[in-house]
Amino acid sequence: MGRRGPKPEPAAIKEAKGNPSRRKVGSDPAVDNTTNTAIKPPAWLKGDALRVWKRLAPRIAAMKLLTQTDAETFGRYCRNMARWLKLQKRLDDVGEFYEVETASGTVRRADPAFMLSDRLDRLLSSAEANFGLNPAERQRIFAARAAGAGVGDLFGSQRPPADKQDTSASHTPATKSPPRGFLN
Repeated sequence: MGRRGPKPEPAAIKEAKGNPSRRKVGSDPAVDNTTNTAIKPPAWLKGDALRVWKRLAPRIAAMKLLTQTDAETFGRYCRNMARWLKLQKRLDDVGEFYEVETASGTVRRADPAFMLSDRLDRLLSSAEANFGLNPAERQRIFAARAAGAGVGDLFGSQRPPADKQDTSASHTPATKSPPRGFLN
């Protein structure tokens, strides 16, 4: 089941549309290219997939959306992206359809590479959402981070840090009364 409501829009698009509700628009996340973002690719990543990794991983790590823990998952994304690029090159050379002579005449059929490319395209789209590789998902991820910064307990009250908690007995009732309103 997907997320509820409309997809979030990047702040730049919201500003371009105008702000009739006068709510705070926020800003697009800034990318810090100065930090050391050396996350090692998985050992099984080779060839074109490794080139995709080297192109994308530093940017995503700079936005703090990729850690070493995510390396295997992002490696799968890079491998699928490399395969998709190969299929696109083949389709550019050969075409998306081919013709076959049958008993009833000439029939046009979709190239198997076209079908595989379409399937990989769907897989890539869902993986891109997980890694914030499109503007709307990046905005959603950063908005969720900002909203979660001051999260308290279940009822919204924030607890003080453990070193600041008062453990004196003055806050606890002297006698513990039985719960009321419950059936035994």
